[in-house]
Amino acid sequence: MTITEQPLTTADAELSRVRRMLTLRQDVKVAAEGDDVELTHPWGRQRVHALGAPTVHRLLALGAGPVDADALAGDREAGRLLSLLGRFPYLVTSILDDPLTGPLATAVPIARSAATPGAPDLGSTAVVLSRFAYLRRLPDGPADGGGGTIGQGCVMESPLAPYRVTLHQPAAAAFVAALTTPRTVAEAAALAGLPEQSGAALAALLAGTGFMEPAAGASVGAAPALPAADPPLWDFHDLLFHSRSRAGRHDYTSGGVFAHQDVPHPPALPGAGSNEDEPGIDLPVPDWDEVTARDPRLTEVLEGRRSIRTYAETPVTLEQIAELLYRAARVRQVIPRDPSSPNSYDAIDRPYPAGGATGELEIYLSVAACEGLPTGVYRYDAAAHRLQPRRWHGAADEAAFRELLTAAWRATNCTVDPQVLLTVTSRFGRLSWKYSQIAYALTLKHVGVLYQTLYLVATAMGLAPCGLGSGDTDAAARALGLDWTSESSVGEFLIGSRPASGSGSLPQGFCDIVDTMREQG
Repeated sequence: MTITEQPLTTADAELSRVRRMLTLRQDVKVAAEGDDVELTHPWGRQRVHALGAPTVHRLLALGAGPVDADALAGDREAGRLLSLLGRFPYLVTSILDDPLTGPLATAVPIARSAATPGAPDLGSTAVVLSRFAYLRRLPDGPADGGGGTIGQGCVMESPLAPYRVTLHQPAAAAFVAALTTPRTVAEAAALAGLPEQSGAALAALLAGTGFMEPAAGASVGAAPALPAADPPLWDFHDLLFHSRSRAGRHDYTSGGVFAHQDVPHPPALPGAGSNEDEPGIDLPVPDWDEVTARDPRLTEVLEGRRSIRTYAETPVTLEQIAELLYRAARVRQVIPRDPSSPNSYDAIDRPYPAGGATGELEIYLSVAACEGLPTGVYRYDAAAHRLQPRRWHGAADEAAFRELLTAAWRATNCTVDPQVLLTVTSRFGRLSWKYSQIAYALTLKHVGVLYQTLYLVATAMGLAPCGLGSGDTDAAARALGLDWTSESSVGEFLIGSRPASGSGSLPQGFCDIVDTMREQG
């Protein structure tokens, strides 16, 4: 058999060429009126005047489907269009397209700050994936803004990148995985089984959208478009949580959008747990006149607030715990929903504020030492002002209770044996039924205002309060008998009897360093 090599035809060369395509986000609407256009997009709208008919035509073409970036190169009118889009770069979607196998990856701008991605030639520069980049499958749903459907394909995101990149082919994900170790583009492409030119184009897209950085000690050289090294003082989950729970760094629907109306809204008040078969303990209700007569002034309480990690020999009493819970955390009223509104739900009013009056926080008591209350775990029924004992099913439950107290002891730097540990939990569905993207951030804000309320009331009562910064989610779920994905611990707070040496009198004036700092400055 004789094999004769045939030169590539123009058509063959075109098919084998990896092309970089440009289009507009699918949700960008272009309305043309002569030489003027109005661009409507997720972040607002712009009106641009006197573009000229050829530029308007090209803009409309970008909205109709992908346009080869090479076809725009060297064209004066195209250059004018790209200059316009450079002013509004978040309107542009960049697609890396292999005509033989279909799209390899698609980059969709998801933030107003997204600059039109460049295509740096990385050459032999050693690069590595940002430690903030992650892969996941999005929930099935509407279009992703780039002409695809959310839920189709694997997406790569990063709190540092104003783009979302969809990896349409397994080889693209393999290429990304190869770059979790510093490598050149050629090395990563070989490991992923990609042609070198495809790897180079994919790497340029990832570099231009902020997902890669130079490897430690690598010379940037021909890759000036690479972002700076990852910020060293952020943990991955903290930066991701910060960027996704506030607007500006993503395009996901956020706020009170009621995305789960097909699911019944969790009840305003929690029902009894399966291990609450013992009679509840009705707590005494404090007398308004007696409390207001002995309470110090608010400013004195604010100035006297301290975290106290030592206790008196005599423990806190049931009556003191009852007053603290009543004043800081009871349910003052349940506001019935409007049955004519699909967005309405039973709202809860408590002494502290909560977004949407959701009232999702609950309090459980792990009692080690309290006069009038046996050792054990209790749920605070905030509507009935009652403690519901939680029965232990065996040694494992009691061991989990001990784990909670030990964790609290460690959180105080092993300085105090807890008397009463308040575990604050969140019934997450009360928030996420209404709020998207910000639900967990809201529950943490609510924990903060509950902490401050507990601090102020405990200080006014002469108790020893101490908010803790960490806790054991798994131990809490076991000790309290909870499904941690539905209701889980989000805060811990210690209450004890205040020692005589730490009682003192409340401040009679402000304490600050204003004068000292002004003298220094």
